[in-house]
Amino acid sequence: MKTSILLLAVSLVAALPPSWAQPLPATQPTAAARPAPLPATLLLPASDFLQEIPKGNTIADADALKVPWVFNNTALVLKSETNLMTTVQVTEAGTYHLFVRSHGEKGTSFKVALNDKVTAASFGQAPLSWQAGGTFDLQPGSLNVKITRIDSGPAFDLLVLSKNPNLREEDMRPYQLPEDVQLLKEYSIPVSNAVKFGDVTGDGKTDFLVLEPNFSAHVFDHNGRELWSYQAPTEYTKERSEFEAPGVVWDFDGDGKAEVVHWRQVEGKEYLVVADGRTGKVRRQTPWPTQPLPHVYNNFRLAVAKLHPDGPNDLVVFTDMGGTITISAYSPALKPLWKHTETRKKDNLGHYIYPVDLNQDGLDEVLVGSLLLDNKGQQLWNRFDLLPDNHDHADSYKFGDVNGDGKLDIVTANSETGVFVYEALTGKIIWQNTAEHSQQVQVGQFLRGVPGPQVVVGGRTYGNRTIGEPYLSSQLYWFSNHGTLLKKWPGNPLNGNPDFVRGNWRGDGSTHLFWHKFRLNDAGTGELYFPDPVFHMFDFMGQGAEEVITLARGRLRVYGSSQARYSNQDTKKNRDYLKSTVVNHTHY
Repeated sequence: MKTSILLLAVSLVAALPPSWAQPLPATQPTAAARPAPLPATLLLPASDFLQEIPKGNTIADADALKVPWVFNNTALVLKSETNLMTTVQVTEAGTYHLFVRSHGEKGTSFKVALNDKVTAASFGQAPLSWQAGGTFDLQPGSLNVKITRIDSGPAFDLLVLSKNPNLREEDMRPYQLPEDVQLLKEYSIPVSNAVKFGDVTGDGKTDFLVLEPNFSAHVFDHNGRELWSYQAPTEYTKERSEFEAPGVVWDFDGDGKAEVVHWRQVEGKEYLVVADGRTGKVRRQTPWPTQPLPHVYNNFRLAVAKLHPDGPNDLVVFTDMGGTITISAYSPALKPLWKHTETRKKDNLGHYIYPVDLNQDGLDEVLVGSLLLDNKGQQLWNRFDLLPDNHDHADSYKFGDVNGDGKLDIVTANSETGVFVYEALTGKIIWQNTAEHSQQVQVGQFLRGVPGPQVVVGGRTYGNRTIGEPYLSSQLYWFSNHGTLLKKWPGNPLNGNPDFVRGNWRGDGSTHLFWHKFRLNDAGTGELYFPDPVFHMFDFMGQGAEEVITLARGRLRVYGSSQARYSNQDTKKNRDYLKSTVVNHTHY
């Protein structure tokens, strides 16, 4: 349901405070007090116009626009002259005042049309402003609202129709985002695209490891206090900074306090280290499984695996130097267990390593790219015949019984070759289809009235930056369990490199799916839910529901549902859940 139909009343902090974190609620999270809905007032945020976003238009946040705050932290930049339109239901007749919150400069502008009446005023001609747009006599019923007469790239974040002629933009702040969304925690962190989670202090609360692109590491406790950091050397910084840095948080010795496993360089040599999670002191180390420096840094990733019956307590390491790619397994003491080497170009085996029990024998197989190994490192199958080119590699994997035979299948987004569904134990293709550059993927029963499960793919497109297009954009492709394309959303790709997260948002066992900043409904379309892109989802608060974690430049936020049913049972106490849902996580 659109925020323009029901006034939504959840407060959102517009700018992060300089402190590391907000105070932790003493008991289970409770929703912030919400003001009463504004009488005879309709809010139309920019996100209401995204369903058929014209090619060329982009979404932008406050950081991108260089302004203090943006409603829902989501504005539309109007680079296309194509009009945008949405509808809103007017329930009360009367004279309404139009207010427009817009941003631009001299030479940029747009107007607004309500049904067949166009505003005399133009908007988006100056830095971010709240501007009156005239009065309109409205009757109950459906009202067409159009953004029209667009010139040269202005932006807007909110339109408001109200009987109150003195409405101020400050009055709008409490009505950002859906009523279901409550902010539980927020942290100011170093810029990162790889944050790993676990309990390093032993207090039962979620702490986290922040990995900078140059492989520097910072550990924070649940309240946001930095416990320690490791500063990576500056040599080879540029080479290391293109991909996620490697690291995991895991309690290998069973003392209730997780260790931090990551990359370090000591006296010119690279090591895989197990560090005390509270202090950073190295407990164990072994040479990083690459050739001696110098070498290329591509995909260096770590994951916890269950290679022995008493696990999960083993470690698998993926190193891609370009030309030589290795998959190495270690015991908790960092004793080498096995190693598999492929001579292939950079990225040919994808970006991450997936330990998953595919044959249900209680031990993990290890999937990397189009190669499956057993728990002893022996090859079960590969599909290098299908994906010989390193450009057509696996960007992400998910697992589910797609064909209904009771066995796990592998669903993978394979770049320009599209989405593939494999029989897990044979590598045989069940079906395949194309979806631009298939980047992210999810599988599950998501759509109403469609026999499941469905597969949804984020189809990435690349723009021409020399003419001002965003480099990365994405659009959803929905497929049936037989591989038939069902629909796309939105009408054109949205700029960004968005991810999916899914989980028990309400704490009632139902699955909710989120993508980019949106909750995806059972029609396969999105409602704006978060101010920043989703990053991860698990039982962060340890109370039985699963929270959504968003990540933006320098900020990490944790959101929960105001309607969640809390069991007060920490799902993370299950080590298989902790391994598969919390710890072994990658953006791609």
